[in-house]
Amino acid sequence: MFLNVTQKSRDLFRDYPVVRSIAAAQREARVNPMFSWHATAITGHGQRFVVISHDASALCVVLNAADLTASQRLSNLFWSQLAAQWAQYGLTAADLATYRDVAGDWQLNQPLDHQRVRRLNEQGMYVDFLWQQDITSTLEMSLLVAQTPPLGRQQPLHQVATITTDLASARFHWQP
Repeated sequence: MFLNVTQKSRDLFRDYPVVRSIAAAQREARVNPMFSWHATAITGHGQRFVVISHDASALCVVLNAADLTASQRLSNLFWSQLAAQWAQYGLTAADLATYRDVAGDWQLNQPLDHQRVRRLNEQGMYVDFLWQQDITSTLEMSLLVAQTPPLGRQQPLHQVATITTDLASARFHWQP
């Protein structure tokens, strides 16, 4: 699974392998958006959040870096949060297990384009806003951020209403 990480969040992902060839990984991520995510970190009000946005759906995972214990890895927190969301959209645990098997381990890559980074920054601003509104549950934040349309004239690439079809298990295959 490709995790296209912004520069400002690289320190949180330093324990994960980096792709061998950035150009080849970016081509593969574009062909396989089902297994490609973009990630960034935001800091505000004494908290550091990680926002991980799925390339093939409106799904967004928000993690609070303060929730990490010394022995816990960020990827474990991600999969746990994703499992909680998965059920919220009516998707089965068996499908999540299949997705995880096909996706494989995280491989760090550079962001694919500026539009996705811009969207991550918008989502990060919304996470900060939610925190200021005393919404502290990362699950609730994730579900609300996924519903937020892009700012300005951008059209949303994906919508919450289509998450179930966007994440249909029939689409869990790797394209060479």
